[in-house]
Amino acid sequence: MKLTKEDVQFIDNYLKKGGIKYWDVRLEMVDHLVSDIENYEDTTDFETAFNHSLVNAGWGKNLEAVHIQSWKSTNKIYRKMHFDEILKLLKNPATLIGFIAFYLLFNRITVIFSEYIKLVAFTVLLVPILVLLYESLKTWRKKLGKSVNMQYGLFYFSFGLIMINLPLQLLPKSYLHLWLPFLMTIYLLMMAAGYKVYKYAYKKMLKLKCL
Repeated sequence: MKLTKEDVQFIDNYLKKGGIKYWDVRLEMVDHLVSDIENYEDTTDFETAFNHSLVNAGWGKNLEAVHIQSWKSTNKIYRKMHFDEILKLLKNPATLIGFIAFYLLFNRITVIFSEYIKLVAFTVLLVPILVLLYESLKTWRKKLGKSVNMQYGLFYFSFGLIMINLPLQLLPKSYLHLWLPFLMTIYLLMMAAGYKVYKYAYKKMLKLKCL
């Protein structure tokens, strides 16, 4: 059974009205449904084939539940990806040496130039934030829309900033020269891993947009 552009648009609108808010999730669902419908040989009636395909896919009752499950499963994928990227950075001798060197340098600064601790810490925090803002603006200019992949790509890019906020406020001043360099190193590690995750999501969405 061959589908028209109007049929494909109908499927997309149906999913959107049913609660599938993210266009990239809808695109995958539409692709699945179209492939299933086009394999139907028992009927030439689009509506009948469409309803059968919804049931076969398990999407015939509650699309809101499908929507919730889609971002939960996507979050699980990106969470694992972020963790794997952290491990890759730590297993790479060059980056590991770089992070250790950063820690030692920051530690020396806190001991020798203690009056500049706040300035240095602020600079370390600010640079990844500026990159995050730039990438967010670039995403907006590309008009990638409401995408679950971009949502989690940006979330895990900023994850280091979210996680470091409370520990920074609770740092004991007596051990500042030890804990502050350690926290800043962990922050950079998480942000670097998050950036890789974000770039994966960004490239993936650009490819989907071109389909």
